[in-house]
Amino acid sequence: MPFFKQAMILAAGLGTRLQPLTFHLPKPLFPVLNKPLLHRLLDQLEDAGFKKIVINCFYLAHLVLEMVGSYKARAEIVTLVEPSLLGTGGALRNALPHISKNEPLLVINGDVVTDLDPAQVVNLHQRHGAKASLVVHKREPWNNVAVMDEKVSGFNCSGPDAMAFTGISILEPEFIRTIPEDCPSSLIDTFKAVIDQGGRLQAIRADHISGHYIWEDMGSPGGYLSAHKVLFAGENNTCLVGQGTELPGDLIWKDWVSIGHRVSIGSGVTLCRSVIWEGSDVPSGAVLEDCIFSPYGNISS
Repeated sequence: MPFFKQAMILAAGLGTRLQPLTFHLPKPLFPVLNKPLLHRLLDQLEDAGFKKIVINCFYLAHLVLEMVGSYKARAEIVTLVEPSLLGTGGALRNALPHISKNEPLLVINGDVVTDLDPAQVVNLHQRHGAKASLVVHKREPWNNVAVMDEKVSGFNCSGPDAMAFTGISILEPEFIRTIPEDCPSSLIDTFKAVIDQGGRLQAIRADHISGHYIWEDMGSPGGYLSAHKVLFAGENNTCLVGQGTELPGDLIWKDWVSIGHRVSIGSGVTLCRSVIWEGSDVPSGAVLEDCIFSPYGNISS
């Protein structure tokens, strides 16, 4: 086991597919079972023994800073506010002065809900000695990474060997140093450059980490609701109710529903496979199905 683990959460994206909600709250701060996703990710990394966690932010950065400030951290947390959107590659290059140059960096997208063990991901990476490893799996419609003999051989591919990138990678500092400095760039472009130069990109299959695991991309309304569906699976109680919320006696709920803190619900309301955000006011007679309901607007999948 490595004596020091470091990670970076990518949290600067605009979240355009989740507008109008993201006009008011960046994706990594969206509630997942009434806990901000960013806090959930921090909990997972800390529980896995990570001692330093870097978070980049740009869009609504003041809200990300507030959320980090409200987290009771055990690890050292470094928050980097980007002056302009640097992209996934530029964000990593910008973070280079803040990470240990002797240890790999686990990188995870700030809109991923997963229970894959990040410590095990790092351990598998270190066994292979590659400069970079990508966690991949089979998942429609994202299967576009060519994988052969546990190596990534290309992107924007199709066919039986194509797999999906989970948004989780492990990068050696020497790999990060190859990313262009002081300019926006994509991490995928740097991966492609490694392949073009004959370098090795290790493919770590998610199903080799765990036979049964959770992975959902919250970048769309459907993905956000699907994350809740998966997290509720196997639970005895599939109606989560936040603090300060009272349910009216005539409320009808079906399948599963997540209701936030201090929510007001009128009479004759029906809820089904929906997430109600903190502080919402659900009017009487409302029928919400496959819906994200918030004080800032509503989205149906």
